[in-house]
Amino acid sequence: MTSILRITFALCTVIMCKQNSFSQVTNRSLEKSNKMDNTKQKELIYFLYDTVFLKKRYEKLSELISPDYINQFGAKGAAGFQETIFELTKAFPDAQWEVNEIIADGNKVVVKQKFSGTHKNQFQNIPPTNRAVSVDGIVTYEFKNGKITGSQIQTDRLGFLQQLGVLPIDLANLSNKKENGDEIHFIDKFSVPKASVEEFVERMNYNRVFIKTLPGFISDQVFEQKDNEGNLVIITIAVWENQDKLNQAKTTVQTEYKRIAFNPVEFYKRLNIKMERGQYSKFKE
Repeated sequence: MTSILRITFALCTVIMCKQNSFSQVTNRSLEKSNKMDNTKQKELIYFLYDTVFLKKRYEKLSELISPDYINQFGAKGAAGFQETIFELTKAFPDAQWEVNEIIADGNKVVVKQKFSGTHKNQFQNIPPTNRAVSVDGIVTYEFKNGKITGSQIQTDRLGFLQQLGVLPIDLANLSNKKENGDEIHFIDKFSVPKASVEEFVERMNYNRVFIKTLPGFISDQVFEQKDNEGNLVIITIAVWENQDKLNQAKTTVQTEYKRIAFNPVEFYKRLNIKMERGQYSKFKE
């Protein structure tokens, strides 16, 4: 009986050792495969910047961009990716991209980049200023089956607008515009659930930067009230020179929303945000 137990124990030990060895070999193989995938993905990103962006070899995009890629306007594939690049290179004909660092992890590659160029043609709602800009940014590219399926960029938009002269270096100067009695105070009140606060604030900040670039803008303020559960009430007040300037701003904002495929009604509904809006002029005694 003792002999049988010893033999059984020995067999179990051998089987466990083989399983552990197989597991270790499998893990090493996966690690090696991931390293190879990451290396390949980084090579593709270098190719994207060096050959496509800098040498304008846009016909190569089909080798890099997945048909499943969708840009911020809803356009798909290589054509959708190229559309975004064309918007920049048209406005900044001497556009340059400098790669400072590339980090690959899993199916994502993060690029620290610097964009520079001279503003020769209209960019979005900004007429040409002939000013040179240089801004840092971080782009995250997502891969699947060896091709780019998505990209997200975070850049210094405030610094970009300041370099173009659209916004002053000292933002306090925005409040120095004199009121003459014709001003319109455009007031929004938002009731924001706790779970939606972060996404709402990100959108609000984008809008605040954007409206500061529009003719007739004087100033804006934001007030908040938070309850014990973290829900937020936010009131925004934007002051415009007169009704005509406000009407022009509304049209420009709607055009921008259409350009970036943003639907405010769907946005507020999805985040369960309630909004009240009104516009007021100064009381004349």
